[in-house]
Amino acid sequence: MYDSVFIHYAREFPFMTKSASVGNLRRNRKGGIEGLPLQLMIIILVATLGTGIIIGWMGSIEVPGHIGHVEIDTDIQLSKGNTGISVGVIVTDQNGDPLEGAAVVLTGCGIANRDGSTPYILTDRYGLADFSDLTINKVTSVRYVNVSVSKSGYGEDNTARIMVIP
Repeated sequence: MYDSVFIHYAREFPFMTKSASVGNLRRNRKGGIEGLPLQLMIIILVATLGTGIIIGWMGSIEVPGHIGHVEIDTDIQLSKGNTGISVGVIVTDQNGDPLEGAAVVLTGCGIANRDGSTPYILTDRYGLADFSDLTINKVTSVRYVNVSVSKSGYGEDNTARIMVIP
């Protein structure tokens, strides 16, 4: 009777043979427990390769630059009612090299272009932004014209100012 039940289960479940009995479990190489170290090795291999790829990718990322120095060059002292004002701004990066393509904006004290627009210009290959024909209108006490410089990948610099006397 037991043999017929075993044969029935052996047909239905071929993996449940006599070799899978408790006494022969250690010799059965098809068991799930013996597969665990192989799976663990595969996981460790994939994790190590993934970590290596990420570290290699991060090593190729460059440190972003920053605006090193903003120098203002003007020949006159700015005051209310001045017209035809010329201002030069020289922008360099953290290494002291001229920074081309940086946006330079002058704001405050009613400083404007002849047409009334806000003075805005990009630096040339020498890092120079040359403003000309500017006017100043709103000054009641000692104030400052703010010089804002920005460039993508280099950030912003708002530390430079030009004193304006009423």
